Amino acid sequence: MNEKSLKEKTVAGFKWSAVDRLFQQLFVLISGIALARMVDKENFGLMGALAIFTGIANILQESGFTSAIIRKKNISQSDYITVFYTNISIGIFLYLLLFFLAPYIGQFYEKPILVPLARFIFLSFLFNSFSVVQNARLLKEINYKFLTKNNVSAIFISYSIAIVLAWLGYGVWALAAQMVILSFIKTFNLWVFTQWKPQGNFSKTTFKEFFSFSFKLMCGSILCSTMANLPQNVISKQYSFGISGLYTQAYKLYNTVVEFLTGTTHSVPFPVLSTIEDDIRLKKIYRKFIRIKAFIVFPLFIGMILLARPFIHLLLGERWLDAYPILQLLCLGGIFSALDTSNGDMLRIKGKSGTILSLVIYQNILMVCVIFVSLFFQLNYLYLVAGVAVTYFLKYIITTIITNRHIEYKMKELLLDLFPYGAISLFAFACVYSLFYLVSNLVIQLILGVTIFAIIYLGILYYLDSKVVKDFFEIFIKKRRFIK
Repeated sequence: MNEKSLKEKTVAGFKWSAVDRLFQQLFVLISGIALARMVDKENFGLMGALAIFTGIANILQESGFTSAIIRKKNISQSDYITVFYTNISIGIFLYLLLFFLAPYIGQFYEKPILVPLARFIFLSFLFNSFSVVQNARLLKEINYKFLTKNNVSAIFISYSIAIVLAWLGYGVWALAAQMVILSFIKTFNLWVFTQWKPQGNFSKTTFKEFFSFSFKLMCGSILCSTMANLPQNVISKQYSFGISGLYTQAYKLYNTVVEFLTGTTHSVPFPVLSTIEDDIRLKKIYRKFIRIKAFIVFPLFIGMILLARPFIHLLLGERWLDAYPILQLLCLGGIFSALDTSNGDMLRIKGKSGTILSLVIYQNILMVCVIFVSLFFQLNYLYLVAGVAVTYFLKYIITTIITNRHIEYKMKELLLDLFPYGAISLFAFACVYSLFYLVSNLVIQLILGVTIFAIIYLGILYYLDSKVVKDFFEIFIKKRRFIK
């Protein structure tokens, strides 16, 4: 890809991703508030109990082939058709397997409703298996314009239907319908409106090539998904579905921030950096992405920690107030989890899927230790969530040390890239938090908190003539010099 084309695609990718995630998360947030006021905590807890199964199943049916497609320089029709047949075969097999395992899930949690609910929800990953190739092609081409339109339409329709169903009193089935309808509409649009259609023959050579790279990524993703959902399942089993509902709602709010970051700073760098072969240039552009990510990650998560209590109380209602400390702890770990995605991008580019798997195993060992200690000493569930946040921090440190060696990115350079945005965010946090001692009204706290935090953060960066602000300006306004 030539310089001009790469710059234009990068700029367009960032813009459309930002529009996509901004609309999605605002609409999802508003819809989530409506659903939280109509559906009780226990029903959210039921959905949370099944999240670990849907998460693992979605990863298995995708099998890490999306990264393999994006990473390969010269992709062929044979490559695409091989991935297509593999994905749908795995998807069908997994759905049938989990369909017959559903009664055991219901028995484990002592909730008979989980049997039909699971069989319905699992349709979502079956639908997803039919659209992996089309989605990967769009990502490889950095065609976020279509992805944005597809996501927006699917989000709007699925949540609108869910709200109507919840209003009619369908409870947990409204939440389940949203998930299944979302995956169906996304897949339907990709089949109808994209040019690619399955033509050609399955290639054993392609399968072996892709599988050797993607297998370790798939295993790592399974462990990551298990790790992300395991605390919620432990809470459901050992505490109550009510507390699990609090965790589910807090995780949804936390994930709103994560999904926004995924669209604006996570999804674009990997396909862009994959086109660069010179390590010196790769490091230079990689550092720019790091600074832009830090510019967004630190204020978003630290701001969420600051405003979690008034945010939940005002938007979801008093019955959800106990979810705010869970949200704070999740956001604390989320800082390091979000920054760690850059390490994952670089390791995938360098073909180090084995290293990625080893690091995920390391974090899972830490997670198991946290859960064991929490259950053995019968600790409050908040200690469990705090332990999860610590595992993200420890994994980030180790992963960063290993990743940076591949491009000679010194720790001192990384700290210089991250420190300004973390330090300024903490300073803004301290200023606003002090103000809360003078203002007790939650509405005023929320309004003043957002306004003053933003003014302090952006004001200091502007005064210091921050380079990342210039990079951000070049991407979204001037469209020049970012990729060079």
